[in-house]
Amino acid sequence: MKIEDYINRKALRERLEGDFNLFKELAQLFISDSPKLVSAVENAIGSKNSEKIGKTAHTIKGAIANFSAEKAYNAALDLEKIGKNSEFDKMERAFQSLQLEIENMREALKLLIEENNL
Repeated sequence: MKIEDYINRKALRERLEGDFNLFKELAQLFISDSPKLVSAVENAIGSKNSEKIGKTAHTIKGAIANFSAEKAYNAALDLEKIGKNSEFDKMERAFQSLQLEIENMREALKLLIEENNL
């Protein structure tokens, strides 16, 4: 896996002013909390509650934004829009895309932690 395919390191370094310890803390929090966030989105989709889908996708989008992970961010943004527009026929595909991008992002974050360098 190439980290730069999922995380813009330069933008992340600038966002965090090169503070690797802060990055590590935020990344570990995201890695542990993101499954709960994804589950919340999945539950909202299952309930066909478009407002809740939009809100939970917005929440996960905000968490992703901290890491300059454009693909995952855009997947969350797409699902947020689909939820707010009650486009239930597009939700499953958008959710699968979000799951994939978050998993890729999580792996990239783990690799960055292992490298011990932004």
